[in-house]
Amino acid sequence: MSWATCSLKWITSVAACSLVLWLSGCDSDDKPKNTASTTMASESLCPLGEAVESDGVRRLALIVGVGQYKHAPVPDLIGPPNDARRFFDLLTGSNGYGFPAENVCMLLDEQATTAEFKRAFDKALVERARPGDLAVVFYAGHGSQRRDENDDESDGMDETLMLHDARTDNVRDLLDDEFNQMLARLHAKTRNITVVLDSCNSGSATRGDAGTFVARYFEPEGEIQASPEVSAVLPGDGGAGWVPETMPGLVVLTAATDGTAALETGGRGIFTDALIQVLGQASGKQLTFAQVARQVPPLVAARSYQTPYFHGELNTPVFSNQGRTRPLGWDIVEVGSVLTLSGPPLPGIGTGAELRIYDGAVRGEDTRDPGQAKATVIIEAMSGLNATARVAAAPQGAQSPAVGDLAVLVRPADIYLKISVRLRPSTEPGGVPPARADSLRRALEANPEARMLVTLTEAAGDFELGIDASNRLLLRGPENNVRDIYAQDSDVVNNLWQHARQRALLQLQGEGGADFTDNQSLQVQLVPALRQSPCASGIWEQAAVNSEQVIPMCHAWHVRVALSQDAPMPLLVGGVILSSDGNTYGFPADGRKVMLRPGEEVVFDNRLETFIGKPPLDVRDHLMVFGTQETNPVQWHLLTSTAASRGAGPPMTGLYRALDRYLQPGTRAAALADEVVEDSTWTLSTMTFRVEANREFLQPAAGSTRPPTLREYTIAGFDIRPYLPDDAATELHRVLQLADQLARASVTDGYGYKQHDWSLVTDQDNLQRGVDCSRAIWYVFTRAGLPYNRGNRYLSTEMMARKDSPMAEAFEDCSGKSPQLGDIVVYRDDGRGDGHVVMVIDPAKRIAWGSHGWDGSGKALKIEPDTGVEYQLIKNKQDWERWDRATMTRKACWRYSAFGEETGRLLGQPGLRALENACDVRNRCGAL
Repeated sequence: MSWATCSLKWITSVAACSLVLWLSGCDSDDKPKNTASTTMASESLCPLGEAVESDGVRRLALIVGVGQYKHAPVPDLIGPPNDARRFFDLLTGSNGYGFPAENVCMLLDEQATTAEFKRAFDKALVERARPGDLAVVFYAGHGSQRRDENDDESDGMDETLMLHDARTDNVRDLLDDEFNQMLARLHAKTRNITVVLDSCNSGSATRGDAGTFVARYFEPEGEIQASPEVSAVLPGDGGAGWVPETMPGLVVLTAATDGTAALETGGRGIFTDALIQVLGQASGKQLTFAQVARQVPPLVAARSYQTPYFHGELNTPVFSNQGRTRPLGWDIVEVGSVLTLSGPPLPGIGTGAELRIYDGAVRGEDTRDPGQAKATVIIEAMSGLNATARVAAAPQGAQSPAVGDLAVLVRPADIYLKISVRLRPSTEPGGVPPARADSLRRALEANPEARMLVTLTEAAGDFELGIDASNRLLLRGPENNVRDIYAQDSDVVNNLWQHARQRALLQLQGEGGADFTDNQSLQVQLVPALRQSPCASGIWEQAAVNSEQVIPMCHAWHVRVALSQDAPMPLLVGGVILSSDGNTYGFPADGRKVMLRPGEEVVFDNRLETFIGKPPLDVRDHLMVFGTQETNPVQWHLLTSTAASRGAGPPMTGLYRALDRYLQPGTRAAALADEVVEDSTWTLSTMTFRVEANREFLQPAAGSTRPPTLREYTIAGFDIRPYLPDDAATELHRVLQLADQLARASVTDGYGYKQHDWSLVTDQDNLQRGVDCSRAIWYVFTRAGLPYNRGNRYLSTEMMARKDSPMAEAFEDCSGKSPQLGDIVVYRDDGRGDGHVVMVIDPAKRIAWGSHGWDGSGKALKIEPDTGVEYQLIKNKQDWERWDRATMTRKACWRYSAFGEETGRLLGQPGLRALENACDVRNRCGAL
């Protein structure tokens, strides 16, 4: 299920309220546990006395960080206790949100047992809250799932939080339904509730120990004997789809959605880092959750593939704080030849970080206006929570920095910009031979910019280089998807540098002061080009401004930008497109200046400004559009070039010079004090887009005149190529390709549905007569030359579902496991005595292949049913437990033994090779 779904279900049984959910928490490791306490006594961290009132309300909070787990199989996490402490500082510390420390209960590690969490929830929040008070709950740790016991979840799974003692001594995970009941008690006292959960409730494909990220998720809870008081079935949470009907005031911020995992790295949650960075800002206007929702995703995307989700009444102020005008930052504590700074452990602080120095009395939006700054400094050395920094630039006539002045982070430390790339060892399948790996290392060392940003390693890495079936190098991203296949090894180093540069660009934040607001002043959309290629498939559904755009594969598109009507001045606009394959494209492509006045818009459609939706698929790319004042132009197209090329361009203005320096880690500390100064406000908007095949199913796009397909279960024109392994010799590739041939023939009424004994002379004659669901599965395996069982006998669904099924002779039992590509799932209706069987194509999108014996649209649309071999959708249950009716339930799952072996190799996994020419008309759009 998607992350948004799992998080949203946590709060669905209370009437209108204002809520925020933050989750940070996935890894597996059997090891002995050391649960010795490393924290202070719980009484000092969790005061439960009389609450302190401020500004007429009580600000209450329960903060929980679980990194140590009592149950041995559950992997410990480093980050949650750190995140909890940092969130505590955000609420209670200097320049924070004004929560009295006496009102905040914090439970860490072994203190955060299930029973203590429930007790603290009642004592710290429910019993102390009054109408109008603000209550906050923060949780960081593992999340998980449990099979739904009250049929209130569309995917058949309830979501859970895992406290310290979960799954030990008959203690079960904390169920979402039970948590909803706890919230209902709190909501009876106050509606002003913020719930923060930073974890994940569903698994995701990562490289595990070969990667640098740890996911905050553990496998679903099995059936255990629980105590009677917790074993009863709880009432459902009442949620309907994405928006709980009983919670109209809900605000949700979650760490991950769309099947991505909530990640931590270096002992800090990536989502929590981004939240603190955004929530730490201050301006003359109250920060709203809508602004948070626009500013957090790019910061998360710069470091991981997870996708945060935001929902609800986002225009409400964050934590109802009325008087916060000073941002989180560091203070100058000593002035000399260098400056000494001190402050809390903020995201982005480190050697090479750039900070603006503001007078200690400056407040509000002035702390985001470069023209108000005394100087820009660069940190040269760090020691704990202290740093030394040197002035890099200062406006002429500005006062010198003084003790007590405020230092605000502008651009993060060098370490935040670098990427590590694992060279898959030659001892592993798809590994890089030693001589080839040495050649790559030499090429990296010879590239002055790349070696500052990229590290090649055989240990854990953000990315991984391996070998494909054609002996070409291929690059996999943190999410384990193929990002690039290189025509020649000499392309690799430059491409890795491009990936690192994207990380740097995505961490930029505008400095709009009182003039502009990021992701609001500039309104950006991707729009389809007037002329489309014959290879373009699917229907374009236009997204709202500054929202993610899904691009049907091979569609051509342009960038459209509008300047808000309430902008106080014109802006020069331009930007960069950051493709997931590492390529970066700047526009205007010809370097022209594009000026927008308030209320005006422009479509970038000049030469070299038409883009094509090409693979990789279902990976989020990013578009960044910048607006600068006329005195501060930037040659955006040159940011796609090397430093040498940029240096040969026109003279650099303040922002341009700063970005050029920023893209070269290690060079910022060498900046001269007389450099051009950044002294004007600027803004940016960032949006995501992704390319998708198989866009249409059942319903046409909004506003389309195209009628819906009449075959309800068939996905018309389904494209199997994204699922084909790069190695065409693999068993999975052969089976999928043959299955696709049958489906394409059936779409033209070549092979319909019919049960018969397959007694005609040729396969073609038998296929023309018809093929049923179980015969279709038998056919593609045996005709692909694969053993199906001893003697390759045909098996009905009844025979497939038996405990002693002959399927076990060539297949492995995958019952109780998450379906994967190529699995055979068997359904039976015990009452009617009939059955169905399909092959899994896309587990997440619930797409399967098989021969279907009826068509549900016939009755609804009053048309003649059209059945046969098709790509089909599981409609009713997202967990593949039911087919087309409640009584047609899953009885067996079979995974072909060779498929399991192949997926352990890079060559047996879906890749890009089948899609290399998908948008090339000269190559028949890459037709199989």
